[in-house]
Amino acid sequence: MSAQEDAFASPSFSLWRQALQRFIDVIPHTHMLEMQVTSVDEEGVTLYLPWHPLLSGDRQRGLVHTGVLSMLLDTACGASVLTALPQPEVCPTLDLHISHRRPGIEELPLWVKARADAVSSSVVFTEAQAWQQDGQPLARASGHFARLGPRNTPPGFADAMFAGLAESDESPAIPPTPVMAARGSSDALDPLLLEAGINDDNLAPWIAQIPYAGQLGVSACRDDEGLCFALEARSSNIGNPMLPALHGGVVAAFMETVAALHTLSQSRQPRLPRLVNVTVDYLAPAAVKPTRARCRLVREGRRMVNVDTWAWQDDEATPIARARMSYVLDPA
Repeated sequence: MSAQEDAFASPSFSLWRQALQRFIDVIPHTHMLEMQVTSVDEEGVTLYLPWHPLLSGDRQRGLVHTGVLSMLLDTACGASVLTALPQPEVCPTLDLHISHRRPGIEELPLWVKARADAVSSSVVFTEAQAWQQDGQPLARASGHFARLGPRNTPPGFADAMFAGLAESDESPAIPPTPVMAARGSSDALDPLLLEAGINDDNLAPWIAQIPYAGQLGVSACRDDEGLCFALEARSSNIGNPMLPALHGGVVAAFMETVAALHTLSQSRQPRLPRLVNVTVDYLAPAAVKPTRARCRLVREGRRMVNVDTWAWQDDEATPIARARMSYVLDPA
């Protein structure tokens, strides 16, 4: 048995951390965000995402975009899948369910830990948790990943992950997490801005307040069926450079963004949608080309609203992903 094959049979935690960092560094979206693998151990894989202003989802209230958490959780779950297999193979995301406990706060870094809970011949089951301050989880996720097997994994995939790596005790230097003061009532939204797009197709002022949406290339548009949304084909949104294909977390973030915008624009009165949970079903690989999405308010109650969103590229009748979201409607 070669040294490379032996590494695959029983890789050390040190080799896995380096291999996963290499894996994340070749993904354009995670490389752009400077994501780091801080540890791999018997409890799973831990990732660190430093704060950057483009991660904001609400510039006026100082909140992290929930889609950033979806992207981070999806990446971490996918990384934990690789460590759970006898040899690395390509495993696309089948679905991802995320429960949001509290909003992320700007200027704080993000952490996530994921592990593979069970492995079958066709599916890997994962779970993950994201946080900023110890003991205060922002979101929890469970995801299922399809095993394509060695036959459908590109030749050299595993070799490329481990080639040239050596045992090392070095870990990335992570700055201490600052302690942020609680936000006050001064973080309320500008009422004029809030009312700007109610029952109107001009959602550009709202999108301008969502830096992560701008980074992804989200916009509102109209077609023969009415209001819809678009995601630009940007190389920075790629999650699988081998196909290539969009990052599953980017697709989720796109659908979360447009569902919130649609809810805010179509609600009977101005109320702020706060995401409680989201389930994303990935139906087909998302090629690097323009993507569109449409939303439907399934139910709007006094305090809760349920939204369905579907995204497509070539034909709306054959979506690449569907999402179901539940929101609490906070007073404006």
